[in-house]
Amino acid sequence: MLAISPPDQQYPLVSILIAARNEEAIIGACLRAVGQLHYPANSIDVLIGNDQSTDQTATLVAGFVRDNPAFRLIDSTESVAGLAGKANVLAQLARQANGQYLFFTDADTQVSPDWLTEMLRSFTGNTGVVTGVTLPEGPSVFHKLQTLDWLYNLTLTHLVGSVGMPITAMGNNMAVSKEAYNAVGGYESLPFSVTEDYTLFRAILAKGYGFQTLLSESVLARTEPVGTFTAFLQQRKRWMRGATALPGWIVGFLYGNYLAGPLLLLIGWFSPVLAIGLYLSRLLIQTMVLSLGLSRLRQTRLWPYALLFDGYQLIIGPVAVVYYWLPTKIDWKGRKYA
Repeated sequence: MLAISPPDQQYPLVSILIAARNEEAIIGACLRAVGQLHYPANSIDVLIGNDQSTDQTATLVAGFVRDNPAFRLIDSTESVAGLAGKANVLAQLARQANGQYLFFTDADTQVSPDWLTEMLRSFTGNTGVVTGVTLPEGPSVFHKLQTLDWLYNLTLTHLVGSVGMPITAMGNNMAVSKEAYNAVGGYESLPFSVTEDYTLFRAILAKGYGFQTLLSESVLARTEPVGTFTAFLQQRKRWMRGATALPGWIVGFLYGNYLAGPLLLLIGWFSPVLAIGLYLSRLLIQTMVLSLGLSRLRQTRLWPYALLFDGYQLIIGPVAVVYYWLPTKIDWKGRKYA
């Protein structure tokens, strides 16, 4: 159950929005984590949207809701403004949310007990959106490398964001003020995207609101890693589709990073010394970024896997780029998107 404390003006009403589609194996852990938040129960409004699940997701959520009055189950049976998938569900949940702030997480994610209080601290001035940090967690070496991959990229996002350059947001660990959400007209006023979190993030910034990208253990959430290489490539294809909307120089940097192996081999053909120098410089920067992220998030137990990370990056990058350009649709939760 949610921690209960007397009503207090310092605790604004918040709404937590969770879209769920065929998540029977893991949604229980998500809801239990939300139920253990260090925040007054009478200041939390939790909305779970059942996105036409064909398994026992709705039944499991309904059972949990019966014993937790702060939780509500909402069935998504229609399309809002032509939206589809997760964006459609979140649009419907936001319409029914009562909170001054909207917190977003996923059904396969477990947030930290201090998630709400720590994220709310960053809503100062004209801040409209705050992003936490999420890491996948699993037992295999492939899972550990995914954890390092997320950690590396989210640490970079934090560092760039700390100098006022917005990159993206994490839809499974994000909060927006209701004022900022309403200012952009909600999801129903935004173009459909398979990376709906990034679309909302950019729209809020375009309205003049500020952002915060946090890198702290207090807002660290856990999620499920992808289990197969095919699912991994599908995940990257979806992310890369969203990344095409980033500024051109960032897209160029991302391609350069993904294709570092082939580019270094090409440079090495003409100038081996230059190629070695570039590789060592890249490895140094990568190690420094990883060191910061591992230390800040207290994940130093992952250091042994960091020895494999550069090889992982050099192999995964070109494969992901090739897969992205293949004429196949994005498969997300059993739905196909062009």
